[in-house]
Amino acid sequence: MTKGSISFRPIRRLFIANRGEVALRIVRSARAMGIRTIGLVSDSEPDTFADEKAYIQGESLADTYLNAAEIVSLALRYRADAIHPGYGFLSENADFARRTEAAGLIFVGPSPEAIELMGNKITARRIAMENQVPVTMSIEGSINEIAGRSSALHYPLIVKAAAGGGGKGMVKIEDPAMLADKLSQTAREAANYFGNDTVYLEQYIENPRHIEVQVFGDLHGNLVHLFERECSIQRRFQKIIEEAPAPGLSEEKRAQLTRDALALCRAIGYHNAGTVEFLLDESGRHYFLEMNTRLQVEHPVTESITGLDMVELQLKVAMGLPLPFTQDDIRINGHAIESRIYAENPLRDFIPSPGQILKVKWPSNILARTDTWFDTPVEIKPNFDPMLAKVITHAPTRDAAIAGHLNALGETLICGIDTNIEYLKSIMLSGKYMAGDTTTAFCSKHEYRAAKIINPEVAAIAALMLQLLYRNKGESVWQSTGFWRLDRQYEFLLNRESYNISWEGAGRAVSVTVNASNRYQVENAFLDETVLGFTLSGESFRFAWASAEQAGFVLEHGMSRWAVRPVLPLQTKADTSAQKRSGDNVKAPIPGRIVEVKVKEGDLVSAGDTLVVLEAMKMENLLTAPAGGRVRLVHAQSGTQVKANEVLVEIEPTQAS
Repeated sequence: MTKGSISFRPIRRLFIANRGEVALRIVRSARAMGIRTIGLVSDSEPDTFADEKAYIQGESLADTYLNAAEIVSLALRYRADAIHPGYGFLSENADFARRTEAAGLIFVGPSPEAIELMGNKITARRIAMENQVPVTMSIEGSINEIAGRSSALHYPLIVKAAAGGGGKGMVKIEDPAMLADKLSQTAREAANYFGNDTVYLEQYIENPRHIEVQVFGDLHGNLVHLFERECSIQRRFQKIIEEAPAPGLSEEKRAQLTRDALALCRAIGYHNAGTVEFLLDESGRHYFLEMNTRLQVEHPVTESITGLDMVELQLKVAMGLPLPFTQDDIRINGHAIESRIYAENPLRDFIPSPGQILKVKWPSNILARTDTWFDTPVEIKPNFDPMLAKVITHAPTRDAAIAGHLNALGETLICGIDTNIEYLKSIMLSGKYMAGDTTTAFCSKHEYRAAKIINPEVAAIAALMLQLLYRNKGESVWQSTGFWRLDRQYEFLLNRESYNISWEGAGRAVSVTVNASNRYQVENAFLDETVLGFTLSGESFRFAWASAEQAGFVLEHGMSRWAVRPVLPLQTKADTSAQKRSGDNVKAPIPGRIVEVKVKEGDLVSAGDTLVVLEAMKMENLLTAPAGGRVRLVHAQSGTQVKANEVLVEIEPTQAS
């Protein structure tokens, strides 16, 4: 394609076919360019950061963010010139790109043909081999064919969805006994997430580094790379910490990776933003993994070291403008690190934790860039990916970027649900991470211990100090209820356990007695908008806090959380016996959809057996038997939605168990 054949098509009105953090990211660059934006809203998400709202009817993803026909129709109705798909949802859907272009709109991304070629991992591997880009050994075909030929590879293996991406649809297989079950599971996930159940089997590389190359091309045939990103810190094959440039990467290896990435892109006539991903084995050999034909979640680290606005570049290239630089103009400036903050519990195998965020505080703009979509209390729903925000730091050196990042995470507070903030900090404080010794096996080997479990009486004292310090301001949430007593005592429920507390003194130092027996001296107490702190016997404690419903509040310390409620006169105390273990019932840990029920009434099960597969926040969660016994009742049904704590399977102990 020659420069003379490309006509300039201005984008004055941009339709954003996405939500949350990436939608806001696109809005910011578009506004800086003078482009008016139109954003999707629905009954469940009625707000947008865009200049105009485009309502789409429906509750499910299929009816809203995955509804290609309706999105194109809305873009036309709102007189848009172009559609930006962001990442996720329809961003790598070739049919959506074709629909967009057939409607006379500009698709802000590569051609439908390039999306199709690279979107199917099997096809992408073939193109890589044709262009002398190294790949791992693999087996393709039907599930039965793959299983029959699996002996050609040695374990461990990895089964992947051909149409997958973003770490979804990938399962490691340790031995032949796992093969049939995992092939079926991956095919099912692939059908649910990508609308294509094709899978393939690949040789698993032990302890590789995951390094990707950012590429950018225009419609005039110009193609450049913006260097590489290190993305080895992952859980569930999904990245949680990324950095640029890759630490310890030699100039020779960088040249090989960027050369192969550009060769692959030239072979398919690629334009706009894209990322070619590689694995490096322990001997330093690299293998093509996949290509993502869209903007990446981790693009901010590349922006930080190059000084480029990648969304602005995407829009300019989509208009037909040439890239405003050549390869020689692009330089690496310093080091950047991004960490992804997720609503999940690292102590429970990273299970998603949707719910109500009661209070939030992001690091100062001077310390870090934070890409998110909220800065006030918000409900995190189970429908979407659990990522809450990305924190990005940039400094002249990697050590300085790490130090700044730890400070930024230390300033970050999310109260009300579980998050991985402490887990991210523990990684960055580890010697291996500081040394740049990272592989995709890092998280599986990283020994994470939450902040030490503190005596619940300390949390009870924190509840008292919060109320005393509030009371001094005349702002106690309990004062108006007549809760405070003249004898300086009160009773409250801490996670439904009753505590009686009395105290002497006032201000920042008081003497406290808990349950009429244990006495503590509290000193140096302080309270601000997000943190309560004090000292007990020379040890300092800091709690995050937030007001909650029903005249109570929440206290958090590390991964521990306490709901605090007053016991008022004439109020019936909560039945704490309900909190005791009642048999061996298996409950839904979070809201979600039942994908599969693996047992029936009367079955004998052993501890650890998978009973139910629950899908929530784009992940399948295996719910297992807590102990051996006989299945008494099965309440779960495939395809149904369930609430958190809903009983799914009842197990009764047998004589043998």
